[in-house]
Amino acid sequence: MDSQIAKKNQSLTTAEEMRNQTKLLMQPYANWEEYLTPAPLSIAILGELVVISSNTDFSINKNPPKDGYKYIRYPESFRACLMQVCNSGWGAFNEAHKNMDQIRLHTLAVPDYMKTAVKILFQGNNEVVQALLPDQLENIRVSLLMVALSWATSTEKRFTDVINIVQELLEACLKKKKR
Repeated sequence: MDSQIAKKNQSLTTAEEMRNQTKLLMQPYANWEEYLTPAPLSIAILGELVVISSNTDFSINKNPPKDGYKYIRYPESFRACLMQVCNSGWGAFNEAHKNMDQIRLHTLAVPDYMKTAVKILFQGNNEVVQALLPDQLENIRVSLLMVALSWATSTEKRFTDVINIVQELLEACLKKKKR
């Protein structure tokens, strides 16, 4: 029985086999340059905003919305608005980096959880499987999926905040330009 588990375990976890299987599964989704290229470009644009913000300052608050600005904190200074965009963007990228690293660290435990689940399945005793397997699968769900979802949602919110600031700033600038 132990040799059978060892053989199955070894065939499931051979590094080369895992890499090949992952490569095949991920190939349709592997346009990573499409996903990764905007990050350095965005950071470069944030740097340009810092340079631009050192130029002439003016107020965008001459004709504010009825309810005031929802996202812009300093409408009296365009320079301060640009710095708000830069700081919010930096915060969003920093949180994305931190959260992706946490997700990566938590995914390192998945192979061990899966090995334990396979060992439970090879017990041959249905009562043992029914008693232990649900807890093992719950470990994967809670420790990885739920936590990763929380981190991803938090990161998405930070980037949404940056987008909202930029949109409100663009609207204010267009409104000022019309006057």
